[in-house]
Amino acid sequence: MDPVNTINNLVLAALIFLGFSACALLWTCLPLITQAIRTLTAYEKLGDTLNQELAPTLQEVRKVVVGVGELKQLAGHTMTGVSTKVEDVTGNISHIASSAKHQSSVWSTGLLAGAKAFLEHKQELRKEQEHKRPSDDGRQIAMDRGEENVGLKR
Repeated sequence: MDPVNTINNLVLAALIFLGFSACALLWTCLPLITQAIRTLTAYEKLGDTLNQELAPTLQEVRKVVVGVGELKQLAGHTMTGVSTKVEDVTGNISHIASSAKHQSSVWSTGLLAGAKAFLEHKQELRKEQEHKRPSDDGRQIAMDRGEENVGLKR
């Protein structure tokens, strides 16, 4: 055997082995390559969809944000109006309460004055009746007939 022939045979065997290895590698990588192609196609479609749908979506988002801002502003005005009304009602209630307190004070003072005048007048009438009793004149005979038990004698 010739050494050149042996080296040629080894090189040929190595090249055949390299060819089979390359074919086996391509055979196993073929599904991976097809999946990569499908993934790239899907990314392209996603990019197209985003370009088409993003602008209208952003416009709608802007409208919603403006609407929320308007609602916030309206709620602020409403709260200001409500707080003003509450302050007015509180002031009215305070005024009514002080007026009612004053009126009850006036009524209680008037009632006490009236009761005092009534009782004083009643005492004056009793004193006058005691001074003008007919039994003190001597013209009439005073006799106890048991009226205190009946409730007629005063």
